[in-house]
Amino acid sequence: MHATVSFGEMKRVGLIGGLSWESTSSYYTMFHRITSETAAPWVQPRLLIDSLDFSEIVTLQRLGDWDATGAILVDSARRLQDAGATVLGIGANTMHMNFDAVADAVTIPVVDIRDAVISEVEATGATSVSLLGTKYLMENDFYSGYLEARGIVVVKPTTDEVEELHSMIFTELTQGIVTDESTIRFMTIAANCRRRGGDVIGLCCTEFGMLVDERNAPWPFVDSTAAHVRALLAY
Repeated sequence: MHATVSFGEMKRVGLIGGLSWESTSSYYTMFHRITSETAAPWVQPRLLIDSLDFSEIVTLQRLGDWDATGAILVDSARRLQDAGATVLGIGANTMHMNFDAVADAVTIPVVDIRDAVISEVEATGATSVSLLGTKYLMENDFYSGYLEARGIVVVKPTTDEVEELHSMIFTELTQGIVTDESTIRFMTIAANCRRRGGDVIGLCCTEFGMLVDERNAPWPFVDSTAAHVRALLAY
């Protein structure tokens, strides 16, 4: 069961967006779709979105300069707080590499997408997840280690599959391109991970929802974007 949103005391959610624009578009749609499932007509969540220039982030990611990406996100978080946000989210899984820096820079709560994913994996009754995301996310332990510390067994794709997924994200999905070939390949990689013990497929790239809808998936899926939005709305 997902938490019920209290619309009488709706928070003003601040989202660090533009990571990519497709991801932020999905967040915006999810905020309204999920709200509409339990709200009266025309009730909409109060949102503030600070949309960053993703090209700056991508350049710094490739350089491995995570201190610099953190500084950009910190500035964004402070702008959102100053604009009146009462709760904050970083609208990308990989950029939770900088979660601590952002959380330390503001006085309002920052909802961690990893906690949201863990909660929804646990809600399925599973204890293992196939972790699918960028190579930055899968080759570092800020995400997998966080899940494992909470008792979730993490299964990752092979090295070649990680490269395939990373290329798919940056050459297609973040530019709004979805192909049948990539969808089929994505599902094949997910199936491979599930055979190796990752019972729930974790869509831990916010663009992966463009390839599969967790509501109509052939196996248990957790869409990190939807999970994060539910957590932000319920905070």
